[in-house]
Amino acid sequence: MPAIDDHDDHDHRPGRADPPGPAEPAGPAHPAEPAPPEEPSDLGPGLLDFDAFLRASAGLTGFDEAELRATGVAHEHHRTLLAHRVRDEHALLHLWYVGSWPDEPPSSARAHDRGLMWRTFHGAAPGSTAPGHGSWAGAPYGGGGR
Repeated sequence: MPAIDDHDDHDHRPGRADPPGPAEPAGPAHPAEPAPPEEPSDLGPGLLDFDAFLRASAGLTGFDEAELRATGVAHEHHRTLLAHRVRDEHALLHLWYVGSWPDEPPSSARAHDRGLMWRTFHGAAPGSTAPGHGSWAGAPYGGGGR
């Protein structure tokens, strides 16, 4: 009966492939398993600083820092970001545009109402603003009467 060799000197960390064996031709390695999320994120640890958070947010959203501050929820969004272990750019964009972290309810009604999605088409969240003086005077679009 052949002896079993339990000694394994291969590096099995994620992203490392075993070296080709004698029967395997040298070439592309086996696909690596996805690496676990890095701490704190791929956005970098610099986002702990509020100003760095605003600069990164401006680069991702297309709105400048002054516009992001003017939403009135920049500090709230920064606190939301810091409360999450995984911080990636998709989640940060979702936070700014929708007012919530992905798969969570908005951190506040204000965060939702001030989301950038409404600004992209010059609209407002339903029920968040008054319709304007005299808007009641005419029939609704497409509605002639009763």
